[in-house]
Amino acid sequence: MNYSDIERQTFKTFLAFSTLLLTFILIFFNLSSTVYRVSNVSYIENEDLDFSSIERLVGVSIWLVDDYYFQDFYDDNPTVDSISIRKELPDTLITNIIMSDRIAAIEDKRQVPSAISVLYKNLYLERDKDIDTLAKVVIENGPVREGFYEEIITFVLTLKKYSVNLNNIDVTYDGEGLYLSHLDTEVSMGPPSDLARKASVVGYYIAENPCSGEIRLIYSEDGNEIRAVTKCK
Repeated sequence: MNYSDIERQTFKTFLAFSTLLLTFILIFFNLSSTVYRVSNVSYIENEDLDFSSIERLVGVSIWLVDDYYFQDFYDDNPTVDSISIRKELPDTLITNIIMSDRIAAIEDKRQVPSAISVLYKNLYLERDKDIDTLAKVVIENGPVREGFYEEIITFVLTLKKYSVNLNNIDVTYDGEGLYLSHLDTEVSMGPPSDLARKASVVGYYIAENPCSGEIRLIYSEDGNEIRAVTKCK
């Protein structure tokens, strides 16, 4: 390598180092600048939510605000499904909060007195008396197996695809099986598993082929299908 090649290589190295150094300097000044610090946080007021952790973002560099900063908000507000932010430079955060769906009213009669809670889509259970529009699930005996509430959520979400008034849905769990009542229809659904597919059968007989009477759900011999044995009046 001759002298001119060494000069060119040295100059390229100097340019790369200078560019990197300048980038770090710009990042440092942006992070430490008072101009780019949060001074306004926009959100829709909701008396059921605690926004104190959001308010604590005031003074933080807007460049540093990410999902990590909202963990306290999720902890303070377990009925929230997600929160997203939009940054309006230099100092404003605009938040969009999505609440978790209320799925069903759960009455646990294993407790004395029995406790009524609302089951949310994110699996949170909250004591609540406002249950008029929800499907109702009564736990009469137990234990409740792992994954029970996940199955209830998939069951209700599947039923929502049909023209079904959910507040007419009453489900009872006796520790072994689920029994559903809807107006004049009684359905024996078996153990609390595979409830998404079972809900499709139940939704069909409630919304599209009404049956006033008894329905029992059974599996086909190969276990691939769920069928209904009906005793309609």
